[in-house]
Amino acid sequence: MYKVNNLILLAVVYSALIAATLILPVWVAIPAGLAVTYIICFRKKQERAGRIDKIKQRMINLRSEGLVIAEKVSGVEEDVFYRMIMTLLNDLERSAFKLVEKNIQLLSLKEIGRNIVSSLEEEKLIDSVFDYLVRGVRYKEAAVILLRKKQGRFQAIVCIEKATRVIRKVINFSFDEVNGAIYKSLITGKPYLIKDVNMHPMMTFGGDELFSGSTMTSYLCVPLMKTGTESVCEITNECLLKKHMKGDAEQPGMHYLQNGDCLSCTHIPLLGAIIVSDGFRANPLTNIDQVTIETVGSLVSSNIENWLLYQDLRKEEVFREKVIEGMINGIFVIDLDGKITLANRSARVVSRFKREGLLGKRIDSVIIERGGEGESEIFRVLREDVSRSFYEAYLKRKDGVHVPIRMNISTLLGEDGLVEGAIIGFVDLSEIKRMEEEIRHLDRLAVLGRFTSAVAHEIRNPLTGIAAGIQYLNRDSGLNDEQRENISFILNEVDRLNNIITDLFKIAKPRKLLYQKVSLTGLIERSLKSVGDIIENKRIDFQKEIDDNLNEIEVDPDLIVQVMINLIKNSAEAVCEEGIIGIKATHYEGGDQDIMLEKEKDMVLIEFSDNGEGIEPSDRGKVFEPFFTKKKGGTGLGLFISHSIIQHHQGRINVTSEVCRGTTFKVYLPMTGPRKGAEIETGSPTR
Repeated sequence: MYKVNNLILLAVVYSALIAATLILPVWVAIPAGLAVTYIICFRKKQERAGRIDKIKQRMINLRSEGLVIAEKVSGVEEDVFYRMIMTLLNDLERSAFKLVEKNIQLLSLKEIGRNIVSSLEEEKLIDSVFDYLVRGVRYKEAAVILLRKKQGRFQAIVCIEKATRVIRKVINFSFDEVNGAIYKSLITGKPYLIKDVNMHPMMTFGGDELFSGSTMTSYLCVPLMKTGTESVCEITNECLLKKHMKGDAEQPGMHYLQNGDCLSCTHIPLLGAIIVSDGFRANPLTNIDQVTIETVGSLVSSNIENWLLYQDLRKEEVFREKVIEGMINGIFVIDLDGKITLANRSARVVSRFKREGLLGKRIDSVIIERGGEGESEIFRVLREDVSRSFYEAYLKRKDGVHVPIRMNISTLLGEDGLVEGAIIGFVDLSEIKRMEEEIRHLDRLAVLGRFTSAVAHEIRNPLTGIAAGIQYLNRDSGLNDEQRENISFILNEVDRLNNIITDLFKIAKPRKLLYQKVSLTGLIERSLKSVGDIIENKRIDFQKEIDDNLNEIEVDPDLIVQVMINLIKNSAEAVCEEGIIGIKATHYEGGDQDIMLEKEKDMVLIEFSDNGEGIEPSDRGKVFEPFFTKKKGGTGLGLFISHSIIQHHQGRINVTSEVCRGTTFKVYLPMTGPRKGAEIETGSPTR
């Protein structure tokens, strides 16, 4: 089209020239036509040159790296446009190739970014960074510098990719060894791109180069900084930096890192740095490399910061767990449904459950409140958002034993201030309850001892005189049978009164226990022989049931036989002729709330039952008190003495009864020795 237009223009000019020869002389028309033709051609050439310059300028403005256009255009127009178009096409090809390369790098960056963000291990994080820098972006030399605050130093992890192998090494260095552009980058928190390594050489560490044998001409240092954190060095009066600054500490431009002591500061925003070079690469580093490394650095900084926070949180969590686990008091944490979500070691020890056995278990199946009627105190705390202190209840162990505890209950609030559960702290009251019971028993013994000391001697001395006088009268041969019967009655009563005084002395001053390993079956047989006449005379149906696994127990056999004789005799006296008496001995598996077991000790339960008249409800709480009896001629000391003997063995005895249906005495005895602090003596076997 451009050539056609030129031909038309020339045809018009020559037509006008031919027409002019008809009017003007030839010598005038031909020069005039040539002049007009020259002017037209010159203006067209100027117009084309202007367009070429305009296109050239536009290409220069839009050119990328590698696009070079000559300052002067020579040759025919087609050659100029051809060269321009080919140059542009070549540049477009290079740009397309770089675009593909950048897309691959961006995909690699996306993948590596995912790995970096999700990594909670430092080693994996460093590996992910090197995978991207060395394999993804193809930097042959890269290093990650980490600030080790606890050690107060830097640590550089270096990766160098060579033709045959990849070199990894670790260099530790102090603050004093940092210099040059890396020092400026670290203290200012800004990236530094060094394009002339000869003018600004990279620092060395005790003569060791960061990248040994490198061919670098440029390198880049990008610091790793905490996100959204500002240095507080300039506003903190206790800052070490201010103390080491010479002159005015408030001088402008003060950086946050100018002394080795600053490395251990918790406020310092520096985390480390990433360093890359152009060693073993064809192209020097450019601003594009800086943007790339800054992008990676931001991801790495966030991950390191998150990793450090995770480590701090984990340490705090472990510390909190150790504190809770190490507490002497038991701790339960429950949710709104009353399910246990946490139980510390003390709670597990007391309950004898493992962690898995407690988690998810309802609290009311573990903690049994007294009475068991009405709303649970624990759930009332949850409902009303109140606290409860010094509340006593029972903790039901895995084996069914009830342990007395004292609880403090408080609500557990969430971040929104709403109740999310409750915290139950408790203490085992077994030892306290046992001590209280012993103290009460000792108080009764003290009262009885004072009474015995004051009265017994005064009674025994006259009794001795009365007995001697009656025995002297009994020698008179002139006494008739009735008189002798009266004298015999008086002597029996004197003996009974003397026995009462003897029992009082035994209670007030009990002897030390002589522990022996004996057969429980043998103790029961010995007891039955002592009361065999009563059982035989009343034709009592005696039933005995003893577990096979109860071979031996460690007790004072004489005193335990005395207790058994007393209980069997009371049962025999309570039943009518052809009544039923039963003895049952089993291994105690728990279930009685009032029985407190010692840790790591088994107990035996011996039950003495009968189908006699029973005990009135008003009298059940008095049966173990001294001088309380409903039997004709009884002293009221038998059960009191039995109670004292069992308690002296660190055991317990209680009674259940229904009027007209019978009575059951339950004796709980430790199967092995006394608990710590009790008296122990070695006795000879009882015949």
